[in-house]
Amino acid sequence: MTHAPIGLYVHVPFCTVKCSYCDFNSYAGIDDLQDAWLDAALAELALWAPRLAEREFSTVFIGGGTPSLLSGDAIRRLLDAVRRQLRLAPDAEITLEANPESVRPDRLAAYRDAGVNRISMGVQSLDAAELVFLDRIHGADRAAQAFREIREAGFDNVNLDLIYGLPGQTLQTWQYTVEQVLSWDGGPDHLSCYALTVEEGTPLAARVSAGRVLEADPDFVAELADWTAARLAQAGFRRYETSNYARRGLQCRHNLIYWRNQEYLALGPGAHGYVDGLRYHVVRRPRAYIDRLLHGDPNPPAAAALPSPAIADAEQVGELEDLIDTLTSGLRLIEGVDESGLPPAYDQLRPTIDWAVANNLAQRQSARLSLTRRGHEVANEIFVRLLESVPE
Repeated sequence: MTHAPIGLYVHVPFCTVKCSYCDFNSYAGIDDLQDAWLDAALAELALWAPRLAEREFSTVFIGGGTPSLLSGDAIRRLLDAVRRQLRLAPDAEITLEANPESVRPDRLAAYRDAGVNRISMGVQSLDAAELVFLDRIHGADRAAQAFREIREAGFDNVNLDLIYGLPGQTLQTWQYTVEQVLSWDGGPDHLSCYALTVEEGTPLAARVSAGRVLEADPDFVAELADWTAARLAQAGFRRYETSNYARRGLQCRHNLIYWRNQEYLALGPGAHGYVDGLRYHVVRRPRAYIDRLLHGDPNPPAAAALPSPAIADAEQVGELEDLIDTLTSGLRLIEGVDESGLPPAYDQLRPTIDWAVANNLAQRQSARLSLTRRGHEVANEIFVRLLESVPE
């Protein structure tokens, strides 16, 4: 049986500071759990390995949290175990997320030696006031120095994360951030430029709800997005997803697995995975995760069909649900989706897609369905309509 590419995601829950806008499963002040977390992750990997022995893994993504807080030895142990227990493609893309304040030359050298070949660094902004608003603890100078250190360590595939649409942000401050990172040692190879989203349950959401922070005007956010797309095209980047731009064909192969609705194994507290048609999530609390894997759990989880006792829940994905996942992920890509290859359940969603085409939010070219430029700006409205079109 031939399988599509499968990826591996490993979640690192450690952070120095928990940013007010972040809804990822990350925690400050628990660095004493790093060794136990690694032992648990290796145990979880060993439980999954026999089930996936015939699958070739094309990507590894070590995310978080702040993986650059981990020692070089920890990353080496992790990747050695991955190579030993899984079939890792010889040309696998292996990404490690980093923050400027925790980038260190000795760690970078060890990561590179362990097999990491792509770094994704969270810069977000280079404006001092915006960094304070975002609770970031690095400054512009440190971000630039960290980028130099990454290049000096030999990494030739580097992504930078940036955020626009912040309350009070001006076109000038956003342009300053973009222009500065483009000037760093030839600039990055990949840029992820995300509009700020106020996520429910975050401190930022509470401040917005209380009226202490006003969200940016959507029309202004769209103006920032248009300027970004034009400027990065001029700088030699190809936009291949709503928020992502790459030079030299260096699209993030791991994220393409998500956007193409392909399968991926996910390890670590709070991680979400998709294997053998099952979507699952791992227990969120790091101590609970460690206890389940290293000390046993007196109350086995309901997801008995999967090998890890740390899985909190799992569900079989039905045809219609899988189709919606394919559309809401795949339409974020500039390439879109192959409409001719969609299953019969597509008939239930076609009226919504026809509405998007009629309103110049989507387009059909040969067999491919994709969003227009305006469609990418209001993609969430299209996706909400898709979800609402599903019969009860």
